[in-house]
Amino acid sequence: MTDKSLAEVEEYLQALSRVRGSVQRCHPEVGRLSDLLHLYRSRALEKEGTICEGLRYKFHGPGCLFTDVDGAEVDVDFFEGRLEVFDSWRIRRFSASVQNEPPRSLEEITEVCRSLVSQGRLVEPRSGWFSVAP
Repeated sequence: MTDKSLAEVEEYLQALSRVRGSVQRCHPEVGRLSDLLHLYRSRALEKEGTICEGLRYKFHGPGCLFTDVDGAEVDVDFFEGRLEVFDSWRIRRFSASVQNEPPRSLEEITEVCRSLVSQGRLVEPRSGWFSVAP
């Protein structure tokens, strides 16, 4: 594990936190990002649009892609309709959206995430899928 790969994962986690904060500031009734999926499925939200503060969203299958005003892409899936999860591919996609330097390999990113699981910062509810620890 390199410092660069750890920084890449940390940047994704910070961006995910910013997305959550932005959604909660504009929609205090939304406790989790997965609540947006329920709003979409009940037709209270369109498939894509702008939530607030220039934060765009687009639902896809079991998840949602968020894009901020600077073009940073934060993609999450929702396991069992509630738990926000991400994998190495989503972290690499985020990195590519915010920087010119080629992102780390998927294997390196997964190694970093598993290291953060052992530290109690992340959980791995399914092999290769991670979520911020409660």
